[in-house]
Amino acid sequence: MALTSPGVQVSVIDESFYTPAEPGTTPILFVASAENKLNAAGTGIAPGTTKANAGKVYLMTSQRDLAETFGDPLFYTDANNNPIHGGEQNEYGLQAAYSYLGVSNRAYVVRADVDLGGLSASATPTTANPADGTWWLDTSTSMFGIQEWNAAAITTTGGQTFANKTPIVITDATQLVGNSATGAPKGSIGAVGDYAVRATSTTLKTYYKNKSGAWVEVGSANWKKSWPSVSSAAGGATGSGETFTLNGTTVTTSGTTLSSLAGDINGESITGITAAVVDNKLEIYNDGSGQDTIVLVDGTGTPLADISITAGTYYNTALTIAPHTSVPEYKSGDSNPRPTGSLWVKTTEPNLGASWKVRVWNGSTETWDLKSAPLYTNNATAIKELDNAGGGVNLAANSLYIKYNAADDTPTLASYYIYYRASSGPTTITSNKIDASTFSSGALTFTVSESLKGNATMTTPATASFTATAAATDADLMAEAVNNLGLVNVSASVDSQNRVVITHKLGGEINFVDTDNALTASGLVAGTTTNLYWQPGESGSNPEKLTASLWKGLTYTASANAPTALAADGTLWYSSVIDEVDLMIHNGSEWVGYLYDGSSGLSNTAAPYYTGTLNSQPSAAGPIISATEPTNTSRPDGNALVTGDIWISTADLENFPKIYRYNSALTNKWVLLDNTDQTTENGVLFADARWSTNGGTASAHTAGDIEDLIASDFLDTDAPDPALYPKGMLLWNTRRSGFNVKKFVRNYVDVTAVNTRQNDASMSAYYPHRWVTESANNADGSGAFGRISQRKVVVQAMQSMLNSNDDIRDDESRIFNLIATPGYPELIGEMISLNADRGLTAFVVGDSPARLTPDATSLNNWATNVALAPEDNDDGLVTSDEYLGVYYPSGFTSDNAGNNVVVPPSHMVLRTMALNDQVAFPWFAPAGTRRGGVTNATATGYINSEGEFVSVALNEGQRDTLYANNVNPITFLTGAGLVVFGQKTRARNASALDRINVARLTVYLRSQLNQLAKPYLFEPNDKITRDEIKQQVESLMIELVGLRALFDFLVVCDETNNTPARIDRNELYVDIAVEPVKAVEFIYIPLRLKNTGEIAGL
Repeated sequence: MALTSPGVQVSVIDESFYTPAEPGTTPILFVASAENKLNAAGTGIAPGTTKANAGKVYLMTSQRDLAETFGDPLFYTDANNNPIHGGEQNEYGLQAAYSYLGVSNRAYVVRADVDLGGLSASATPTTANPADGTWWLDTSTSMFGIQEWNAAAITTTGGQTFANKTPIVITDATQLVGNSATGAPKGSIGAVGDYAVRATSTTLKTYYKNKSGAWVEVGSANWKKSWPSVSSAAGGATGSGETFTLNGTTVTTSGTTLSSLAGDINGESITGITAAVVDNKLEIYNDGSGQDTIVLVDGTGTPLADISITAGTYYNTALTIAPHTSVPEYKSGDSNPRPTGSLWVKTTEPNLGASWKVRVWNGSTETWDLKSAPLYTNNATAIKELDNAGGGVNLAANSLYIKYNAADDTPTLASYYIYYRASSGPTTITSNKIDASTFSSGALTFTVSESLKGNATMTTPATASFTATAAATDADLMAEAVNNLGLVNVSASVDSQNRVVITHKLGGEINFVDTDNALTASGLVAGTTTNLYWQPGESGSNPEKLTASLWKGLTYTASANAPTALAADGTLWYSSVIDEVDLMIHNGSEWVGYLYDGSSGLSNTAAPYYTGTLNSQPSAAGPIISATEPTNTSRPDGNALVTGDIWISTADLENFPKIYRYNSALTNKWVLLDNTDQTTENGVLFADARWSTNGGTASAHTAGDIEDLIASDFLDTDAPDPALYPKGMLLWNTRRSGFNVKKFVRNYVDVTAVNTRQNDASMSAYYPHRWVTESANNADGSGAFGRISQRKVVVQAMQSMLNSNDDIRDDESRIFNLIATPGYPELIGEMISLNADRGLTAFVVGDSPARLTPDATSLNNWATNVALAPEDNDDGLVTSDEYLGVYYPSGFTSDNAGNNVVVPPSHMVLRTMALNDQVAFPWFAPAGTRRGGVTNATATGYINSEGEFVSVALNEGQRDTLYANNVNPITFLTGAGLVVFGQKTRARNASALDRINVARLTVYLRSQLNQLAKPYLFEPNDKITRDEIKQQVESLMIELVGLRALFDFLVVCDETNNTPARIDRNELYVDIAVEPVKAVEFIYIPLRLKNTGEIAGL
C-alpha cells in the first residue's frame, strides 16, 4: 500500500529458493497377513488387518507402531512345533518391515485383501463364528453325575457301592425314534446297560437300555421294572399247591418250576408287580404304581425258601437326585435298602458328580466363556442358593441354573431344563390396558404366592379377590386386591396407561393360580407377557398355574463341537483332504461319473470303462491314491487291476497330481496322463462340476461320498460345457476334490433358473450357496494344488492390490524410493508397472524363489527363463528393467517369537540398503564388505523338497552364474560374514543403468530436480529465470560431485535449447548431462617378478 503521510513501509521478498533435502530412504512394502489379528499388546484388533482397511497405505515410524497396526508377524509351525519353512501363511512382508524399522523410522506398508489365516488346512469346510451371545452346551466335556448302585453283598467286588456311568449324549434327531427331537433313542443306539442323555430338545431326558433292549426313561415306571426288586437263586423248584402272600395277595403255586411260579404271580394281577425268569432266576419287578415295596410273607409250605428267597420287605428301584453331601441310603443295613440299578444323580461336581459345561460366545474376545451352571430343583431354590442374602436382587443377567425333574413329575424323572436370568432387578409383569371391556361385572379371584429372601419354599398361596365393575377403574381394584394380601415382596400398581403392574421387588418368584381367569382377561398370558410363564409341567392347566420369573428357558445348541454359523461370503477354505478325488469322464455327450452305469441318472450312455462287473471294471471306490505304485493286491475292493483303473500319486506333493491310467495291454502298464492336455481324449480338465449327487436342499448341501459320485451323472449348472471336449477326456472335479483353495460364495446358484447341465431341471429346491475353486489353474491348464494353490490365492490378491490401488500412485503426498513385496517374485512385474506410473521415482527390490537350488544349471535356467514362464515365478525370471534388482538366495533368521524362520532375500537387502544410506548415500553401491553386510540373518540357503532349510555359501562359480544373468548373490565370506555381493540391475541393455548405485542416483536426481524446478512454474520465461534455474541445478550438481556421485556434469539452459517456439508453448528446457561415478567391481592386480637388482635400475 502506498504511503500518504510520511512514514516507513518495509516489505520482504523471499528469493531464497533452495532444493529441499531428500526425505531419505523410504520403502513401500506390500504384504499379506491373517485377518483380524490381535495387536501386539493383545488389547484389541490390529486395525491394519481388518478387511475394511485392506489396501490402505499406512506410514510406519517404528517397530512398535507396526506391531500395534498389523500385529506381530506370524510364522506358522506344524503339530510338533517345527517351523513350516516357505509356508504360504507366513507373513514375510511384515517381518521384513519389522526388521527394516529396527534401523530406520519411516516405511509405508500396504496389506492385501486376503486372509492368510483362512488358508489353514482343514478337512472340513470353513465356517463363521457364531453371533455374540450364542449359548452352547458342550456335551463332550460335560459330566452328568450318573451313579449306579450295586446291591450285591459287600464281600463281592463292587458290592454296596456306586459306579459312575458315562452316558451316550444324543444330539442328532436321526438317532431317535421317528427322527423326532422328542423321541426315545432308537434300538440301534447303544448296548444293554447303557445310559443316554437326549439333548435334541430344550428338555433333556435320561434313558436306560434294559435287558430287553428297550430304552426307558430313568425314573419312569418302565425304568423301575427294568431292575428286579427280588431275585431268586439260579435253578430251584417249589412244591405244587404251596402259598405265600405278595403285597397282601395270596399266590398259590400251580407247578414246581420257576416259569410256572412267574406265571402264578403275573396271574394275580397285583398292581405294579410283574415276574419273569431271567438267566434261570426268578425276578420280581415293582414299577411303583401300587406301592414302593414288595412284601413277601410265607404261607403254606416253603415255596420262597425253596428258591432261596427270604420273606420280608423289598424296596423297588429308586432315583435320587441330590448333591455329593447327601448320599442315598441304599445299603442293605439302611432303613430303605435299594436294589441294584437304583441311581444317584449327583448334582455337585466332586467325585464324578454333575458338571455341565455351558458356554457363551464372546464376540469381543472370540472365545467361548464358561458359565457356572449348578443343578437345583426349582427357581426358588436356585435363588436361595445363588443369592441367599439378596433373595434375587444380586443375581446378574445371564446367570444360569439347571432345573432337574424339569416338569416336576411324580415320580421324579432324570430330566433337565436350563434356565438363564433374563435380566437383573425386580421381577415385573404388566397387563394390557384395563378398560370397560376387560372384565365382566362380578367377583373375581386368583391366588398369589411369593419367594422370600433366604427361603427355598414359596409362601402359602393367598387369595386375591375383587369385584369387577366393567369399568376402567377395575385396574385399581385388581391392584388393590394384590396389595391387600400383605405380601412381603410383592406389590401391584397401575401405570399411566391404566395397566396393572405386579412386582417382586427382589427379583424373586411369584406364583399364581388364575382361579376365575382374571389374569388372562387382563392380558397376563403365559409366553406372551414378558416374564410370565406356565409353572413347570402345568402348560394348559385349568385353572391356569402361572409363574412370574426372571428365570427364562435358555436357547442353546447341545453338541460335542462348538456351534458355528454359515460361512461369510468370500470365506476361504484350504482343503487338506488329498485322498478324495471325484473324477468324471466324457461319455460322448455328457460328463458322467467315472463308473456311471448309463441308466441311474439322466444320461443314457454309460462311462467308457463301466462294465457292470466288479472284477472287470475300475475300482468302485474311486481312484487309487497312494505314494507307491499299486499292485494287483492294492485295489481298495480287493480285485485285480484292470484297464481304466486310475492311480493318483502322492509321492511328489509339489507337483501333485500325477495321474496314471492302467493299461493291461502295455509292458509299462501305468500310463502317465498329461495334465496340460485339455484337447484330446487322453487329457484332463480341471474345473468345478458338483458338490454332491444332487443340488442339495434349500437349507443344506452335504458333500457326496466319492463312491456315490463316481456312479452319478449329476452336474451343477456351472460345470464345463461337454460339447467343447472329446469323448474319453477326464474331468477332475475341483469343487468336491480336495487339496486346493475354495471360496464360499453365497447365493451362487440362481434358484429361479434351470440347470442347463441337467436337462433344464428346476433349481428352486437347490442349496443356493457353493464352494467355488479360488486357486486358479496354472497357465498350462493343469490344476493348482497344495501349497501352490494357497500361493495362487495370495498372489492374485496382491496383484489385484498393486494394479488397482490409486492411493499408492499418489506421488505428491506419499514419497517413497524403494518398492518390495517380500517373498513374492510373482509381483515383480506389478511393481515395475507401479514404478513406471509414478515416473520411475523408486527402485524395485525383487526376490528369487525360496526353493531354487544353487546348482549352476538351475540358477541359469531360472534366470534365463528356459521354461518360458509367463510371469516371474518359481519357473523363471521374466522381467528386465533398469530400476529392478533381483537377489538370491533366501535367509535364515528368527521371528518375533524366537522361532527359526526362512525369509526372502528382500528381507536382508532392504535393511542393508538402509544401513548403506545411513553411512553413505544412495549412489554408493549397497554391496561388499564395507556397506553390504547383512545384519538381520545368520545364514543363506534354500528350502529342499522335504521342506527343510539347507544352508549354502555360494562359491565363485555360482556367483558368476548369477552375476552373468544380472542376479545379485548374497553369500558368506570368511572373515566378513553374510554379504550382499552384487549390485547389478536387470537392465535390458549394457549402460550406466545396469548398476544399482547409478539407478538409485537417477531416482534421487529425478526427485531432487522435480522439487528444484517447481518454484519456477509460472515465472517469466526469460533469461533471468533461466539463469536462476541453471544456477540452482549447477549448485546441486556441484554438491553431488563433492559427494562422489558424479564425475562431471553439464547444464544448458539458454536460448540454444529454449527456442522461440518452445517459449511460445510455455515450455522451459534444462538439459543436463552427467557422468555418474561407477563402483569398483573388478580389481586386476598384475604382479611382475623381476631379477635381483633389476627394479633398482628402473
